[in-house]
Amino acid sequence: MKVKRTFAALSAAFIAAGALAGCSSDDSDSDTFEQKNLYNSEKVTETGFEWSNATIVGGGYIPGMVYNEGEEGLAYVKTDIGGAYRKKKGEDSWTCITDSFGSEDDNSGDWNYNCIESIATDPIQPQRVYMSCGTSYGGDGCIMYSYDYGDHWTKVDFDFSMGGNDWGRNCGERLMIDPNDNSIIYYASHANGLFISKDYGQTWSNLESFPTKGSYTEDSYTYGILWISADKSSSKKGEATKRLFCGVAESKGEKIYITEDGGKTWDKVKNPYADELKRKTYFPNQGRVSQDGNLYVTYSSNVTQEKNPSSGIVCKYNIKSKEWSDITPFTGDAGQGYCGIALYKDEMVAVTTICHWATEDNILVTKDGGKTWTGLWNQGENFVESKDYNLDISASPWLDWQGQLKLGWWTSGVAINPFNPDELLYGTGATLFGTDNLTKIGEEKINIKVMAQGIEETAIFDLYSPKDCGEGTPELYSTLGDLYGFRHDDVTKAPKEHWGAYGFKADSLAVAANDPDIVVRTTKDSSAAKNSICYSTDGTKTWQFVKTMPDGVDRFAGGEATLSADGQTLIYNPKTGAENCYVTDNWGETWSTVEGIGVNPTIIADEVNPNKFYANASSEIYMSEDKGKTFEVILTTLVTNMKLEANKNVEGDIWLSLNAGPLYHIENAAVGCEMVPAEGNIDYTYSVSLGAPEKEGDYGALYIYGSVDGKGNGVYQSKDKGKTWVKMNNENQRWGNVNKDTIEADPKVYGRVYLSTNGRGIIMSNPK
Repeated sequence: MKVKRTFAALSAAFIAAGALAGCSSDDSDSDTFEQKNLYNSEKVTETGFEWSNATIVGGGYIPGMVYNEGEEGLAYVKTDIGGAYRKKKGEDSWTCITDSFGSEDDNSGDWNYNCIESIATDPIQPQRVYMSCGTSYGGDGCIMYSYDYGDHWTKVDFDFSMGGNDWGRNCGERLMIDPNDNSIIYYASHANGLFISKDYGQTWSNLESFPTKGSYTEDSYTYGILWISADKSSSKKGEATKRLFCGVAESKGEKIYITEDGGKTWDKVKNPYADELKRKTYFPNQGRVSQDGNLYVTYSSNVTQEKNPSSGIVCKYNIKSKEWSDITPFTGDAGQGYCGIALYKDEMVAVTTICHWATEDNILVTKDGGKTWTGLWNQGENFVESKDYNLDISASPWLDWQGQLKLGWWTSGVAINPFNPDELLYGTGATLFGTDNLTKIGEEKINIKVMAQGIEETAIFDLYSPKDCGEGTPELYSTLGDLYGFRHDDVTKAPKEHWGAYGFKADSLAVAANDPDIVVRTTKDSSAAKNSICYSTDGTKTWQFVKTMPDGVDRFAGGEATLSADGQTLIYNPKTGAENCYVTDNWGETWSTVEGIGVNPTIIADEVNPNKFYANASSEIYMSEDKGKTFEVILTTLVTNMKLEANKNVEGDIWLSLNAGPLYHIENAAVGCEMVPAEGNIDYTYSVSLGAPEKEGDYGALYIYGSVDGKGNGVYQSKDKGKTWVKMNNENQRWGNVNKDTIEADPKVYGRVYLSTNGRGIIMSNPK
């Protein structure tokens, strides 16, 4: 396997090699390693802009989190598509440590590494941290190692994919640092066996002694070796740990293996409670060895949460006596599996249910090694539910939509602070929750609150920032993958609610430029919608569907909607082939066919004049001056694929970005108008947007996502109509999988531009 160096700089200066040097014991310097060939902080370009997020707080699946056992307050969180985050003692929010992974020209596959499969933090030298990264649809994966808390990373390429966003990402951890000799790291793969590094993650080899790769598959997903855990007491400090356990996904037979000689030989560990010959097949989703010599394992009837496991058990294996116990908590019924597991010292254990849809997922805690359990909610034998917690979602009020607030779902990750047993974190399908009074469980209500501050993990589809239309003008509208959409009145605060009233993924978003309380979104989701077009006239407080769809158009065709500047005219393009476009001025009571336009056009509204629309189809640019009823050609070009952007404050002022091509300007759209190329040395553009000017009265600042002067993909700003440009992001600001075709400048705030990402939420700039 080759080693490729990459970089993620968060600190002000590169940590010196001597400070990074590590060895297997504190009194030895025979095995020192350092991160080499990294770009250091001197090479990071100062841009004059600072980048952050439009605040949502959470928003995506958080499969796991880990505390460091050697440094108080140090913790990491992994997400399935949004990278990894770190928090240190005294910090109020999480810091993303993977923003340098992205789609820069010379590093085009790095977006894949924002899917974090597993993460491990070194208990002996806490500055060391490791991640396995990648997902099956993104190409081959890698293991990243850092010797400075994730401020810088070095990449070791593997020749197979990993499962950061695949089925089974709820299992783990797949990475493990030997607790006695931290130069040794293990990696349990999905389909290629067990791997070992003996040099702090720099080189890896297959541990061929391990007897199986884990052959169980579902719908083409192979789960492989699910986790690895060490019995620290089996060796002395500085020596490789002898006793290790691994859980695997096999169709039949035993699913846990043990070695007593550091991986030279392995044996099966038979668990009669998970024996498929006696009862339903159970898979060991997670396993941990406690300080007092017990292995705790959570089992489910399915490996992955996507399959909604209908039952599960929790088991305890006494290593000395070699005896298993069924210690499954009583939850009133068997409508869920078990997954997450966390240990504190000897007998304090927390486990999570997974996919307990009948009510909500639960966190259950034992203080006596599994003899008795208490949950955040409890059911007695008469199945009367008692909720023994207080839930504070003030940091993410949108979590309560349509009265469906839950403790969580897909709760696969849980961790107890090794320095404070009152502090517990757990992840859900939407956020990170935590408590600060866990040891009081069963005695008083447990305080659960959002702990995801700084974590922004959403997939953004579309953005629109309205111009100033007076008091109450929102700062930003957005549509998202799982959360449907938001209205941000203040982008520094999480919205109070999302568009869950009709819970569907939007294919398009349209906002009336002169009346931003009028909003339209389209969908093809027949499971959640009455038809393809949904609209609001009160700033998204309430929604309704158009009364009818155009004759002959599939009710759930999806497609795109465009609103006139006053919101009184709606043009609908089904986008399903050679169909016509349609226009209505009465929310679908009647429709008429749009005349004079080419096949499958892209249509935008003039942002000032409600009578005007523009479109491009094939190599023609069209304009309508009669509220979309008829269009005529105003310009013929030599290209067929372009994106049109109208100036929000000037009628007829249009910018055009060609797909990975030049940037053009139409200053006054009319029949026979000219399309003038921007003067700057632009290599190519993917998208363009026009924002507020630096000085009142000037032409607005122009923004593109593309490349200028050979500097590569990024965000560029021009304050002189495209003559000169500055790059706004530096080498470490790539943000994973940026949607290059969606960039939205704020016409109200100079220097603010919003980027759409698939996993890192809404990225936002502001001048320093």
